[in-house]
Amino acid sequence: MTADALIIGGGLIGITTAHRLAKRGCSVVLVEANEDVGLGANFANGAMLVPSQTMPWNSPGILPTLLRSIVTQNSALRIKPKAIPSLFKWGLQFLKNSKPHLHELHTRRLLELALFSMDVFEEYYNGYADQFAAKKCGTIKIYRDQPSLEAQIRSNRHLSEVGLDWEALTPDQTVEAEPHLQALASQLVGGIRFSADVVAESRKFCQILRDDLVASGQIIHVGCQANELLMSGYRVIGARTTIGDIRAKNTILALGASASARKLAPRMARSILVRPVKGYSLTYNTTAVDDLPSYPVNDEGMHVAIVPINGKLRTVEIAEFAGYDDTLSTQIFRHLDRLTKSVYPNLAQTIDGCKQEPWVGFRPMSADGLPYIGETFSKGLWVNTGHGHLGWTLAAGSAELLADLIMGKSGALDTSTFTVTRST
Repeated sequence: MTADALIIGGGLIGITTAHRLAKRGCSVVLVEANEDVGLGANFANGAMLVPSQTMPWNSPGILPTLLRSIVTQNSALRIKPKAIPSLFKWGLQFLKNSKPHLHELHTRRLLELALFSMDVFEEYYNGYADQFAAKKCGTIKIYRDQPSLEAQIRSNRHLSEVGLDWEALTPDQTVEAEPHLQALASQLVGGIRFSADVVAESRKFCQILRDDLVASGQIIHVGCQANELLMSGYRVIGARTTIGDIRAKNTILALGASASARKLAPRMARSILVRPVKGYSLTYNTTAVDDLPSYPVNDEGMHVAIVPINGKLRTVEIAEFAGYDDTLSTQIFRHLDRLTKSVYPNLAQTIDGCKQEPWVGFRPMSADGLPYIGETFSKGLWVNTGHGHLGWTLAAGSAELLADLIMGKSGALDTSTFTVTRST
């Protein structure tokens, strides 16, 4: 089997990359180890595209937070002691990139990519919005203390500079925008509404692109594991898989935080500083509930986001460095349930009667907060990974940029910030 492009990994990044290449006339083969596409980090993610939230996690002054997270059970950012050895090199770079000037630079680079990605995403929104529950509703951040609100308003200057709309709200205006917050009115100092943010189901999006690719004659193999890269001299010419050898002019690794990348391309894996960050979500099946919140609400004080999406209410919190431990912690999900009810006490009785679906997934987090997009040290081997908590936001733009690079075309953005070589 031969193709212009072999994409290894059928998550959000991989399938979008395959779709952008196919649109350029490339023959595409995609292989995914799971039984279907879109079953990894994007399966039950936060369901939001948030160009408003492009700040890397390694903000200035992050070190005390990291140290506390090792021993604090209820921290939104946690480090399991057993994961510390694997984080040593990554962690040093993470802290290095928390310097104010680097954090600001990377925030701006991510914002540029996010805005470009939203432009590309518009094509999908116009064509399929109703099929993957896409809604341009914006998001609301709520604040329980004045310093945090004022700090966010100051940091929003970079959004204003690029024309990204946001609006500071008084407590009354916040409740007026989202009446379900009425019970919190006395605790709020205000809110911020970001109008450019979008809610959408990435899992359904992956399925749509899968069907589109197959309908156009492209090949997708699910339940197919790539075990070894095929080489011709120093050039990668495909991969040996569980269904046989697949040869391609270009091989793209879009494996996210999967350990498979280390097995397939150990030299590349050593060069790109990406580690798995375990994310948790708790989804309530609220199909039978008539009156739900209209807005995704991010409670800055509680470090939790609660998102209404397609007849469901999804609560997202916790970023945990735990290696590849995918244990579903009952304690954490009880914590998520309590957080949901603390933001929406009026819904406590209602959601107690709803089916709850707990989920964990691994986000591929780079040490500097920027994705890796481009060719590796091996000719013919490309990578698209490291998007961290912004995978859904950056997916379309990252795929478009990589497709341009593979086709040898000048892209819309300078991609030097995202190269593999920046970590060497």
